[in-house]
Amino acid sequence: MSKIYNGLAAIKSLTNVVIRRLRGINIIASKVTLISSKATIKTSGKASEIRIGFRSAVRPNTELSSTNGVLIIGEKCFVNRNCIIASHEQIVIGDNVTIGPGTYIYDHDHNGSGGFNTEPVRIEDNVWIGAGCIILKGVTIGHNSVIAAGTVLTKEVPVNTMVIQKRYTEYIERI
Repeated sequence: MSKIYNGLAAIKSLTNVVIRRLRGINIIASKVTLISSKATIKTSGKASEIRIGFRSAVRPNTELSSTNGVLIIGEKCFVNRNCIIASHEQIVIGDNVTIGPGTYIYDHDHNGSGGFNTEPVRIEDNVWIGAGCIILKGVTIGHNSVIAAGTVLTKEVPVNTMVIQKRYTEYIERI
């Protein structure tokens, strides 16, 4: 049986799970998932869903949110403190992904007229994302890649790639 986590308490009863789902809270976490009591996990909209895989961990002051979108975090992932991962369409994070503190991941931006432009974000398996990175809509990060601290990603990263973004220049190296 899965646990449902609403940012305040873990609910183990299947009856409570059904009631929470009827109320629109679709947050599914494996039995062996470590979610800090100081993390904020929320959904809004009937189509919203958040899934957190087996042996994954979410540290304090991190916000996972889905507004009519899907957010999937794979197995054995680590999301460090002070991160924001916000989905309006789809964010899929593969297995064995490490996300450094203060990282922001968005699959949307504002369109200037009160709505959003969305494109899915995909982070494949075995990716390391350093502290303070920003990953924007439409980005795919290939497996076995490393994203250095402070990098802002707006385009695809091929597999086995290290991305280091410095002040005004960008350096990409194949591993």
